[in-house]
This record gives sequence, structure tokens and C-alpha cells, in this order.
Amino acid sequence: MKLSVWTCAILLLSPQQPQTVRGRIEGTVLREGTTEPISGAKVTITRVNAAGVAVPTAGTITAYLINPTPNVPLPSGPPVNTAPGVLGPPQLGPPPSPAGTPPQPPPIPTVTTDRAGKFSVPDLDEGFYRVAVTLNGYVKQEYGQRAFTGQGTTLTLTRGEVLKDLVVRMTRAGNISGRVTDDAGQPAPGVPIIVIKVTYNQAGIRLFQQAGTARTNDRGEYRLYWITPGRYYLAAGTPPGPPPGAGPGGNPSPNESNDPYTFTYYPGTMDQTRATAIDVKAGDELPMDFVVPRSQAYKISGRIVGAGGDAQHPAAVGISVGFLRMEGGSGFIQMSQMYDPATGNFELRNIVPGSYVLQANGGLVTARAAVDVVNADIANLTLTLSSGVNVMGKVQMAGGGTLPTAPVRIQLRPILKGLPYFVGFVPIAQANPADGTFRLDRVLAGEYRPIVTVVGHYVKDLRFENGDALNSLIELTESRSEGPTLEVILSPNVAQIDGVVTDDKNQTLPGVQAVLVPNQNRDRTDLFKAAATDQSGRFVIRDVAPGDYKLFAWDALDNFGYFEPDFIRRYESAGKAVHVDESAHLNIDTKVIPEGR
Repeated sequence: MKLSVWTCAILLLSPQQPQTVRGRIEGTVLREGTTEPISGAKVTITRVNAAGVAVPTAGTITAYLINPTPNVPLPSGPPVNTAPGVLGPPQLGPPPSPAGTPPQPPPIPTVTTDRAGKFSVPDLDEGFYRVAVTLNGYVKQEYGQRAFTGQGTTLTLTRGEVLKDLVVRMTRAGNISGRVTDDAGQPAPGVPIIVIKVTYNQAGIRLFQQAGTARTNDRGEYRLYWITPGRYYLAAGTPPGPPPGAGPGGNPSPNESNDPYTFTYYPGTMDQTRATAIDVKAGDELPMDFVVPRSQAYKISGRIVGAGGDAQHPAAVGISVGFLRMEGGSGFIQMSQMYDPATGNFELRNIVPGSYVLQANGGLVTARAAVDVVNADIANLTLTLSSGVNVMGKVQMAGGGTLPTAPVRIQLRPILKGLPYFVGFVPIAQANPADGTFRLDRVLAGEYRPIVTVVGHYVKDLRFENGDALNSLIELTESRSEGPTLEVILSPNVAQIDGVVTDDKNQTLPGVQAVLVPNQNRDRTDLFKAAATDQSGRFVIRDVAPGDYKLFAWDALDNFGYFEPDFIRRYESAGKAVHVDESAHLNIDTKVIPEGR
């Protein structure tokens, strides 16, 4: 009894700790197009900053290799070090944490929906959050996400607030299966299968993005499961790059012969422009059989000569073969090759069919050529080594104003037989903030598109050798002794457009992309501007150059899908005409374009 009395007295006398008022997010997960609840779905809530970028949390797992594989060097420089900021061989173990780093908050525990599809995540501090839902057989979905490749809406939670009645609708994924035979009608085992989505990056470069991969079994059968609904190309065969069996992972059986197969698009063409696009819908089970001919590896041979065709050949030369990876990005093959410094002759073997960029480096001189390996060896190719030209330039302000404090970056994007540029081949420079001068060193002869990026300004004029370089390509040659000049004229008088996106019932729409598309010069990707609407359906498009545009807002739009000319043409009449003057601040509301229109 005395113990109980003393316990109560201690509790009464102890100072009361202030309780933190926490918030909560509640909602329901339903099947797309129905009111049917989905149980067992995993709901993950992530802290983000005001820009929607995930905030680091404690307990994140980072793997460090005890014996890392040495990096493969790029053609134009030394190997990339695995320990940033440290020269020399890669260091083992995790890098030290910076002194004074504040403690990271713990991750928010995931929850699972109940039989009614309900979820509730308690004990949330005020801040910004995103909600994502996953379940096998369904497409991963964020709250407010309107396109499968887009992002969801960032939720703002005040202190102690309870966000209720959130609804996330999930879509069933599709499946593709079939059988691949060779040109003799026999099952084709070990053939790589890939589902390709045509997409664009932020620079407006058209790329192929991997959406699913498989490999035929010994019967030539394959299955691609849980594909996000959309339009794709199906391809099978050995893609450009390393020969079969050369990559990590090897083969599932040591008895496999590693035969290459011609990279073929469904229903049976090697030309992507003639391939049949496949529309995968929710819950589809698509049967896709096709024939993929057996192929062989080929040789690329030729001669490397000095500038002007000199008989003197470099004592040593490094040759790399660049290719576009079917899963996105680019790669390089660096192999031991036969090279005779006495004659300059070289030979590369085991090259599977595809499009490549061949580059030879001999000290401070380089040669480059785009080649297509189809169904025969490439012989008698001449690579003329060159030190390139140094492009001198200067950034100035229109009217003689002060140069921007933000970095001004200039790049020359090479145009190689219509192939997307390779990252390692793009000359890039940054203007001197004091006087605006810059220099692009050792730029090889060829066609280029100049690209200038700077925040808070637009390019008013761009001159190459006193000719227009803003709306046309430039041609670099080595026929002159002095380097060519590139002049950049910037203006700070950019415009801004604010607005609201609504549907046909005048309800505001969060998570919709408002896109400004120029009427002219649509090959200039810098003129395209986009912004997503917030929780209230409002958007802000900044850094707009003066001119005539059309404003679009699609209910569902793939990331950077507005760079696709055919897509824009389909909706040309649905855009709202907008005229923009320098320094204008416009308020323009627009209606959403429904999905499938």
C-alpha cells in the first residue's frame, strides 16, 4: 500500500512532458474503374521536401563491395573512381560521414490495406509527403499520379492535421508470352526478349526505354509478366553491344552454344520504323510468336592515319565502340584489337549487328565514325586522327547588362547519322562568370546543335561565325587555322505563366502537367516548358522566352512525352493559343485534355 502511495506521489510531482501533436493520413485503395476495394496492398509514405524530393531517413541500406570490379574506362578519360573526391584506386568501406551531420529521422513504417481497402498511417510530423501503393500483379501507383510514368501529388500536412478520404486506384498489369523460332523453324533457346517503350529525356533526345526483359527457354518459350499498360515494341535477338555470353551472369547452362540472333522487332522486321506497336491493356494476356533468324558476329577493319592522310601512324591507339543500350543510355566496348602501327591497319572482331559509333584515341588526337553493321563485315574504313578545333566563345547580356550569377553551360550536341548523341562525346563548357568567355577544346569536325542552359534567362541570339546558330545546326571543319567563334546573347526578361487546370465540371486537378509548346522551331527543346499542378490545381511555368505558344494540359502524359511530334499533332487543335512578351506575367487557366481523346 505504501508503495502505491509513493508511486502516485512521484507521478504527481514529476514534471509533465509536453506531448507532440502528430498528424495522420488515411485513405482507401480501389481497383481502377470500380468501387471494389483492394486488400493486402502495401502503402508506403515517404517524407519529401517542398520540391517533392525524398528526404533521407535513418536505417537506409547501402552495400559496399569488399573486392569491387575495376571500372571500365570511358574512351575520353580515366576510369571513374568508386570513392567520390578521392584520387587513386577505389577505397574499401563506406565513406566517412561529414562532421556535424544532423540525425536522420526514422523511416515511416509501411501499412497494409484491410478487407475494405482502408489504410491509416499515424504519428506523422508536419511536412511534405508522398503516398505510394504496391501489390503484385498491379501497377505501382502514387496518390495523385495521373500517368503511369509520372509522379504523384506532394501532400502538405500541417501540425496535428488528419488528411482523410484519400483514394488511390490501382490498375492490373498486362502479360506477354509466346514462342520464338529460328529461320529453320526450330526453337530458338537463350534468345533475349525485350519490351521497348519509345520515350524522351529532359534534353528532348528520343530514346528506347526497357519496360521488361525475358529469355527464351530450351523450347523457345518466353513470358513477360506485370507489364505496365501502354504502347510498346517487342523485340528479340542479340542487341548491339558485347557478344552473347560476354556480360555478367553468363548462361543458365554451360552447354549453351551462345549463338547470336538477328535483333528483330515483332512481327519480323529489323527496321524499327516498320515494327508493329503493341498496345498492352490492363489484365491483358497477349500471345506473341515470331521468327528470329540466327546471325553471326562480324568484323570492322580499316586503317588509322594521321591528319591530312600522313603516312606516319601512331605507335599506340585505343579503339572503343559506342552503342545505345536497349535498356536506356549508352555503353562502350573496349577490347583488345589487332593494330599494326607500321601500316595503321586495325581489326575488331565479334561485333554483333547494330548501329555503333567507332572512336580511336591516339594521345591528343581522335577519330570518330558512325557505322551500321547489318549482315556483312565492314572493311576499308579510314579513320583520320585529328586534334579537332578549339571553339572560342563569349556570353554577353542583351543591352550590355550584368552577367547572370547562375552558371551558364554551353554544349555542342553532335548529330551522328541521326543517332542519339553519346554522353562521352558531347563537348561541354561553362562560361567564366567574370567576363563570359568560354572555350570548347578539341571538338571534332561534324554537325552540331549548340545548347545553352541557364536559370532565369533565355537565349536571345546565338551566332556561329556571324551566322544564325539559334535555329539551325552548325558545321565544324578543320580547314582554317584559327578556331571558330560562338557568341551567346542572353536576356533576363523571361516571362512567367500562372494558371489553374480544371475538368469539364470546373473541378481543379492536382498532378496534371501544364505544357507550353512553341508554334515554331519545335526542334528547339529549350523552348518547351512544363510544370505540374499542386494540390489546388495551380501551376507556375517560369523562364519562358517571348514568342507564340500553345498551352496544353493532358490528363495522363508520359514524362517528356510532349517532345513526340506525332503526339503533339494529334492534339494541336486542343491547345490554347498564348502570346508571350518579354517580362510578361500572365494568368491563363485551361481545361484538361481527357485521356484517350
